[in-house]
Amino acid sequence: MTDALPRLERLALAVAHLGAPRSDGTWCDVTTGDDGHVALTLVDAGSAPVAGELRRALQQVDLGPECSAAATVDALDRAARAIPGAVGAGALCVTVDPAGIVGWSAAGAAPPSAAGSDGVRALSGDAGPPLGRGHDAAVQAEEPLPAGTTVVLGAGPDPAVTAVLDRHHDLPPAELAAALEGTAPGDAAGTLVLARLLPAPLEQRVPADPRRLSAVRRAVAAWSAAAALSEDAAADLQLLLSEAATNAVEHAYRATGAGEFVYSVRRRPDGAVRAVVQDFGRWLPPPDDPGYRGRGLAVIHNLAVEVTLEHTDHGTRIAFTIPGDAVPLGERPLAGVTQGWAPGLAG
Repeated sequence: MTDALPRLERLALAVAHLGAPRSDGTWCDVTTGDDGHVALTLVDAGSAPVAGELRRALQQVDLGPECSAAATVDALDRAARAIPGAVGAGALCVTVDPAGIVGWSAAGAAPPSAAGSDGVRALSGDAGPPLGRGHDAAVQAEEPLPAGTTVVLGAGPDPAVTAVLDRHHDLPPAELAAALEGTAPGDAAGTLVLARLLPAPLEQRVPADPRRLSAVRRAVAAWSAAAALSEDAAADLQLLLSEAATNAVEHAYRATGAGEFVYSVRRRPDGAVRAVVQDFGRWLPPPDDPGYRGRGLAVIHNLAVEVTLEHTDHGTRIAFTIPGDAVPLGERPLAGVTQGWAPGLAG
């Protein structure tokens, strides 16, 4: 059974296959805690029946809301000792908390790598022996990573893989996965799971001064890059938010001469971006002939969806959505990998 990886607000996920899968016993689970913790567990068990037994055993364990990486590996190690053929399997668990702290623990697997603007490196920490082979208590390493970093599970120290990650780290995960699959990575055949750490929603209160709009554009551009938006989506967001903010500056305070507006952008789990601009003034009726001006709202309606414009006694609110353009993960063939929720881990 193959399920789609879940779509998450603070992580963008993709899977890359390098060459032929090494076995049909590889699976990846993505689990969530009520407090926003996410755990990704990648296991290579050598055969599908053994992989299925390990997965079922893990799903029956309550690891608490934080989905601890070390506790996950310990649970897999105990299960491997009781499952015929499971001794020697490799396991890697990576956790991400709402603050961007990444934890990891491994048994017989390569440590995760981090790919970002400062290059590609393996996260520090020690991996234990394969499951069931002299495993003591699992050790968990932790490190804060900035939004925009891609954490890679399953990648060993292959130069070809490292070169692609270094060159294309800023691509959305689905595009990065395609770039990796297009390489000839030598002996690195296998399955990689890519997890892009996404930024928190951006929200700022800004004086309604046209000289402040350039700073808004810079902030939105930096957020878009960290959020792994495609070039088209980032360009649309920049244009439409600029139009909405310009409307707030030019229309809301013509009677009073001073004021401010609030804008926010938030990436939804489906990859779409919801943007809102709220002013606190009162728009005057538009002129009968606006000339070449006043086309911003039409542009927003043409390029965005879920567009709303609300005038109240407390100001005007413009909201719109830039559709997500990533291919749904469940629609990509993922031979050799069983993916999906493991509800028993969510606490």
